[in-house]
Amino acid sequence: MPRDAWDSVHSGLSLGGRRPGGAYDFRGHARGQKKAALKQVSREQRQEIKEAFDIFDSERTGRMDYHELKVAVRAMGFEIKKQEALELMSRYDREETGYINFEAFEEIMVQRYEAQDPMDEIRKAFQLFDEDKRGKISFRNLKRIARDLGEKLTDDELRGMIDEFDQDQDGEINEEEFISIMKQTSLY
Repeated sequence: MPRDAWDSVHSGLSLGGRRPGGAYDFRGHARGQKKAALKQVSREQRQEIKEAFDIFDSERTGRMDYHELKVAVRAMGFEIKKQEALELMSRYDREETGYINFEAFEEIMVQRYEAQDPMDEIRKAFQLFDEDKRGKISFRNLKRIARDLGEKLTDDELRGMIDEFDQDQDGEINEEEFISIMKQTSLY
């Protein structure tokens, strides 16, 4: 039960920080390789990509311009500089209209997701839990995260989560213990 609770609490967590990685050109790849790459991105990530495109396709034209691309990529938690956004527009705007379509946006975002380092993501998640910046997740931190995510966990369930994974028996979860928890889940 507690491991499932950690999965639930962590999977509802949206990492708002910026993620490393960059976009690569798919144009030289065979179509089968592109489809294989798309399969490596989770269903939830593909849904996020689609939702982001729909939100930032402000005119509902099925395309986005340079400014919309830049804002959408940043809104999804990835870093993008002006020059990179201009290069991506040049690379993916094959008809030179000043716009890219959903397929191009999806290719860009898939590459960014694939370039992520899972350990960096785990560390970012830990930092979000560790709101006191003490290097430990306290009962109070865990309770706040669960509440913010709408999880209905009792104090006993939250304490049980900590007790199960608190290897040094200090009543809190340090970064090493958190990494161990995340490695045991299907999330990473």
